[in-house]
Amino acid sequence: MPPLASRFVRDAQRSVDIAQAGEIARSASPLGSVPRRELTTARVGLLYELAYLRMFASWEAFLEDSFLRMMCGWISALHLPLLRSPHTPFATIGEARAALLNGRDFILWHNPNAVERRCVKWFSDGVHSEVLASDEARLEWYAAVRHRIAHGSAQVKKEMDIASMGLAGQRYPGASAGSFLRDWRSSEPLIQERWLRTIAVELMELARQIAP
Repeated sequence: MPPLASRFVRDAQRSVDIAQAGEIARSASPLGSVPRRELTTARVGLLYELAYLRMFASWEAFLEDSFLRMMCGWISALHLPLLRSPHTPFATIGEARAALLNGRDFILWHNPNAVERRCVKWFSDGVHSEVLASDEARLEWYAAVRHRIAHGSAQVKKEMDIASMGLAGQRYPGASAGSFLRDWRSSEPLIQERWLRTIAVELMELARQIAP
């Protein structure tokens, strides 16, 4: 198995760095300067949202890539996948993808429960199911944050409020994903870490458990 988790960790860190660059540029710019005026709080929040979208897309790609390779019989340092009978390991990733899609153009990977069901269908001892189930509620909240950035419906805003209440214990004006991601983790004052990085680190650890 290629180092898929390491690849995801690299991509996730780059996403966090995008937002951090905005913070550094804003704090280093003197009050009244053009950069300080242009880098408003709202615009920095948008940087966080863009960074999160990129990170979450990398997370979904990691899940798909690792799943397909395990369908081909690839093993990781921690797991030997066993396909359910009557399936046998596929010869190529292309063949595995075609079987998984089963005539569809694509399948989604943001919903942990859906990935768990997919895993149970194909594997007798699927590591994706085991790992994602251990953090299912938080992963559903993380998906809600992703949806709030990509969509603007009333239902998505409601789900964002539920997610931020579950994670940070509060709602944010306009159900803003950027405001949440930029906020500090108030529940653990000794850890000076914004929510964007908290989520990134958590996803990194989950990825390492699946395909280090």
